Amino acid sequence: MENPPTRMMERRRFLRLATTVPALAALAGLVSPLLRLLKPNVDKFRIYAPTAHDTPQGEAIVAATLSEVARPWDFKYFVFTQKYPQYTPQGFKAAVVPGVVVRLPRKIRLYDPATGRGPLAWARDIGKTPRVTDSDLVVFSRICPHLGCIFNYVPDYREITAGYGGYVPPPERRHALMGCPCHLSIYDPADPQVPGRVLSGPAPRPPRTFLFEVRGGDIVITDVEPGGIA
Repeated sequence: MENPPTRMMERRRFLRLATTVPALAALAGLVSPLLRLLKPNVDKFRIYAPTAHDTPQGEAIVAATLSEVARPWDFKYFVFTQKYPQYTPQGFKAAVVPGVVVRLPRKIRLYDPATGRGPLAWARDIGKTPRVTDSDLVVFSRICPHLGCIFNYVPDYREITAGYGGYVPPPERRHALMGCPCHLSIYDPADPQVPGRVLSGPAPRPPRTFLFEVRGGDIVITDVEPGGIA
Protein backbone atom coordinates (compact mmCIF):
# COMPACT_ATOMS: atom_id res chain seq x y z
CA MET A 1 0.00 0.00 0.00
CA GLU A 2 1.36 3.45 -1.06
CA ASN A 3 2.07 5.60 1.96
CA PRO A 4 0.54 9.13 2.33
CA PRO A 5 3.86 11.09 2.04
CA THR A 6 4.57 9.51 -1.34
CA ARG A 7 1.12 10.40 -2.65
CA MET A 8 1.62 13.94 -1.32
CA MET A 9 4.93 14.30 -3.23
CA GLU A 10 3.38 13.04 -6.47
CA ARG A 11 0.49 15.44 -6.06
CA ARG A 12 2.88 18.34 -5.52
CA ARG A 13 4.88 17.39 -8.64
CA PHE A 14 1.68 17.23 -10.66
CA LEU A 15 0.48 20.61 -9.40
CA ARG A 16 3.89 22.16 -10.03
CA LEU A 17 3.93 20.81 -13.60
CA ALA A 18 0.31 21.89 -14.16
CA THR A 19 1.15 25.48 -13.19
CA THR A 20 4.63 25.73 -14.74
CA VAL A 21 3.73 24.68 -18.29
CA PRO A 22 0.99 27.34 -18.75
CA ALA A 23 3.25 29.96 -17.19
CA LEU A 24 6.09 29.13 -19.61
CA ALA A 25 3.67 29.15 -22.55
CA ALA A 26 2.35 32.56 -21.54
CA LEU A 27 5.90 33.91 -21.17
CA ALA A 28 6.88 32.56 -24.60
CA GLY A 29 3.79 34.15 -26.11
CA LEU A 30 4.73 37.48 -24.57
CA VAL A 31 8.42 37.43 -25.52
CA SER A 32 8.09 35.99 -29.04
CA PRO A 33 6.72 39.19 -30.70
CA LEU A 34 9.47 41.21 -29.05
CA LEU A 35 12.19 38.89 -30.39
CA ARG A 36 10.69 38.98 -33.86
CA LEU A 37 11.17 42.76 -33.93
CA LEU A 38 14.92 42.19 -33.81
CA LYS A 39 15.01 40.24 -37.07
CA PRO A 40 13.25 41.02 -40.37
CA ASN A 41 10.79 38.29 -41.29
CA VAL A 42 10.45 39.07 -44.98
CA ASP A 43 12.65 38.14 -47.90
CA LYS A 44 15.00 40.57 -49.54
CA PHE A 45 13.17 43.02 -51.75
CA ARG A 46 13.80 42.36 -55.43
CA ILE A 47 12.81 44.07 -58.62
CA TYR A 48 11.87 41.66 -61.37
CA ALA A 49 12.19 42.83 -64.98
CA PRO A 50 11.81 46.51 -64.19
CA THR A 51 10.91 48.98 -66.86
CA ALA A 52 12.09 52.53 -67.15
CA HIS A 53 8.68 53.61 -65.87
CA ASP A 54 8.66 51.68 -62.60
CA THR A 55 12.32 52.00 -61.68
CA PRO A 56 13.03 54.56 -58.96
CA GLN A 57 14.78 57.59 -60.32
CA GLY A 58 17.41 59.45 -58.37
CA GLU A 59 18.50 63.00 -58.82
CA ALA A 60 22.23 63.02 -59.49
CA ILE A 61 24.04 65.15 -56.94
CA VAL A 62 27.59 66.03 -56.03
CA ALA A 63 28.09 64.26 -52.70
CA ALA A 64 31.65 65.48 -52.17
CA THR A 65 34.69 66.74 -53.98
CA LEU A 66 37.83 64.67 -54.24
CA SER A 67 39.67 67.25 -52.18
CA GLU A 68 37.15 66.88 -49.34
CA VAL A 69 37.95 63.17 -48.99
CA ALA A 70 41.59 63.24 -50.08
CA ARG A 71 43.14 61.19 -47.25
CA PRO A 72 42.41 57.63 -46.06
CA TRP A 73 39.40 57.50 -43.74
CA ASP A 74 38.20 60.97 -44.73
CA PHE A 75 34.43 61.01 -45.07
CA LYS A 76 31.55 63.29 -45.89
CA TYR A 77 27.83 62.98 -45.23
CA PHE A 78 25.27 63.92 -47.89
CA VAL A 79 21.56 63.51 -48.69
CA PHE A 80 20.24 61.88 -51.86
CA THR A 81 16.65 62.20 -53.11
CA GLN A 82 15.11 59.08 -54.66
CA LYS A 83 11.78 59.25 -56.51
CA TYR A 84 9.59 56.14 -56.42
CA PRO A 85 6.72 55.82 -58.94
CA GLN A 86 3.45 56.39 -57.06
CA TYR A 87 -0.19 57.19 -57.87
CA THR A 88 0.08 60.72 -56.58
CA PRO A 89 -0.59 64.05 -58.30
CA GLN A 90 3.15 64.31 -58.83
CA GLY A 91 3.46 60.73 -60.12
CA PHE A 92 6.14 59.88 -57.61
CA LYS A 93 7.00 59.77 -53.93
CA ALA A 94 10.29 61.34 -52.96
CA ALA A 95 12.40 59.62 -50.33
CA VAL A 96 15.38 61.22 -48.70
CA VAL A 97 18.31 58.83 -48.26
CA PRO A 98 21.25 59.98 -46.12
CA GLY A 99 24.62 58.69 -47.25
CA VAL A 100 28.32 58.82 -46.51
CA VAL A 101 31.34 58.89 -48.84
CA VAL A 102 34.40 57.16 -47.38
CA ARG A 103 37.99 57.23 -48.64
CA LEU A 104 39.61 53.87 -47.98
CA PRO A 105 43.35 53.29 -47.54
CA ARG A 106 43.43 51.00 -50.60
CA LYS A 107 41.41 50.19 -53.68
CA ILE A 108 38.86 47.40 -53.66
CA ARG A 109 36.94 45.70 -56.45
CA LEU A 110 33.40 47.09 -56.57
CA TYR A 111 32.28 45.45 -59.79
CA ASP A 112 33.73 42.85 -62.16
CA PRO A 113 32.55 43.57 -65.74
CA ALA A 114 33.61 40.09 -66.86
CA THR A 115 31.46 38.19 -64.36
CA GLY A 116 28.92 40.84 -63.37
CA ARG A 117 29.70 40.23 -59.71
CA GLY A 118 30.76 42.49 -56.89
CA PRO A 119 29.29 44.76 -54.24
CA LEU A 120 27.69 46.93 -56.94
CA ALA A 121 26.21 44.00 -58.92
CA TRP A 122 22.74 45.11 -57.75
CA ALA A 123 22.94 47.85 -60.42
CA ARG A 124 21.89 45.27 -63.04
CA ASP A 125 18.51 45.01 -61.30
CA ILE A 126 17.77 48.61 -62.29
CA GLY A 127 19.31 48.36 -65.76
CA LYS A 128 22.52 50.19 -64.91
CA THR A 129 26.19 49.28 -65.22
CA PRO A 130 28.62 50.63 -62.63
CA ARG A 131 31.08 53.03 -64.22
CA VAL A 132 33.51 52.78 -61.31
CA THR A 133 34.75 49.20 -60.96
CA ASP A 134 37.83 49.58 -58.74
CA SER A 135 38.17 52.40 -56.28
CA ASP A 136 39.37 53.51 -52.89
CA LEU A 137 36.07 55.36 -52.57
CA VAL A 138 32.95 53.63 -51.34
CA VAL A 139 29.56 55.21 -50.75
CA PHE A 140 26.99 53.83 -48.30
CA SER A 141 23.40 54.57 -47.45
CA ARG A 142 23.31 55.47 -43.76
CA ILE A 143 19.94 53.78 -43.27
CA CYS A 144 20.60 50.78 -41.05
CA PRO A 145 19.32 47.61 -42.80
CA HIS A 146 18.09 46.32 -39.44
CA LEU A 147 15.21 48.65 -38.54
CA GLY A 148 15.97 51.84 -40.44
CA CYS A 149 17.85 53.97 -37.91
CA ILE A 150 20.54 56.32 -39.16
CA PHE A 151 23.98 54.99 -38.33
CA ASN A 152 27.18 56.97 -37.84
CA TYR A 153 30.61 56.90 -39.40
CA VAL A 154 33.01 56.59 -36.45
CA PRO A 155 36.62 57.56 -37.32
CA ASP A 156 38.07 56.16 -34.08
CA TYR A 157 37.25 52.49 -33.44
CA ARG A 158 37.78 53.04 -29.70
CA GLU A 159 34.63 55.14 -29.69
CA ILE A 160 32.80 52.08 -31.08
CA THR A 161 34.09 50.03 -28.15
CA ALA A 162 33.15 52.71 -25.62
CA GLY A 163 29.75 53.80 -26.88
CA TYR A 164 28.28 51.14 -29.17
CA GLY A 165 27.85 48.09 -26.98
CA GLY A 166 31.44 47.26 -26.12
CA TYR A 167 32.41 45.56 -29.38
CA VAL A 168 36.20 45.17 -29.61
CA PRO A 169 37.37 44.72 -33.21
CA PRO A 170 40.24 42.33 -34.00
CA PRO A 171 43.62 43.99 -34.76
CA GLU A 172 43.11 43.98 -38.54
CA ARG A 173 39.83 45.91 -38.19
CA ARG A 174 41.02 48.57 -35.74
CA HIS A 175 40.30 51.52 -37.97
CA ALA A 176 37.29 53.68 -38.76
CA LEU A 177 34.02 51.73 -38.48
CA MET A 178 30.31 52.48 -38.77
CA GLY A 179 27.94 52.01 -35.85
CA CYS A 180 24.19 52.19 -35.35
CA PRO A 181 23.25 53.84 -32.04
CA CYS A 182 19.79 52.20 -31.95
CA HIS A 183 20.59 48.49 -31.79
CA LEU A 184 24.41 48.59 -31.92
CA SER A 185 25.09 47.00 -35.30
CA ILE A 186 28.74 47.54 -36.30
CA TYR A 187 30.00 47.62 -39.92
CA ASP A 188 33.45 47.60 -41.52
CA PRO A 189 33.50 50.00 -44.50
CA ALA A 190 36.88 48.69 -45.70
CA ASP A 191 36.25 44.95 -45.88
CA PRO A 192 37.84 44.01 -49.25
CA GLN A 193 35.26 41.34 -50.17
CA VAL A 194 32.11 42.82 -48.62
CA PRO A 195 32.38 46.57 -48.00
CA GLY A 196 30.23 47.34 -44.98
CA ARG A 197 30.46 43.79 -43.64
CA VAL A 198 28.45 43.29 -40.44
CA LEU A 199 30.87 42.74 -37.55
CA SER A 200 28.45 42.78 -34.64
CA GLY A 201 24.79 43.36 -33.82
CA PRO A 202 21.45 42.31 -35.35
CA ALA A 203 21.79 43.81 -38.87
CA PRO A 204 20.98 41.10 -41.44
CA ARG A 205 23.25 42.49 -44.18
CA PRO A 206 25.70 45.30 -44.98
CA PRO A 207 24.35 48.80 -45.57
CA ARG A 208 23.06 49.50 -49.06
CA THR A 209 25.41 51.30 -51.43
CA PHE A 210 25.25 54.06 -54.01
CA LEU A 211 26.37 54.13 -57.63
CA PHE A 212 28.76 56.98 -58.21
CA GLU A 213 30.93 58.54 -60.87
CA VAL A 214 33.91 60.85 -60.69
CA ARG A 215 33.38 63.87 -62.90
CA GLY A 216 36.37 66.15 -62.83
CA GLY A 217 36.92 66.79 -59.15
CA ASP A 218 33.40 65.83 -58.08
CA ILE A 219 32.01 62.56 -56.71
CA VAL A 220 28.57 62.37 -58.30
CA ILE A 221 25.89 60.04 -56.89
CA THR A 222 23.44 58.69 -59.49
CA ASP A 223 21.49 55.80 -57.88
CA VAL A 224 20.96 54.00 -54.59
CA GLU A 225 20.57 50.25 -54.11
CA PRO A 226 16.84 49.37 -54.04
CA GLY A 227 15.14 47.93 -51.02
CA GLY A 228 16.19 50.23 -48.22
CA ILE A 229 13.80 51.65 -45.67
CA ALA A 230 13.14 55.20 -46.72
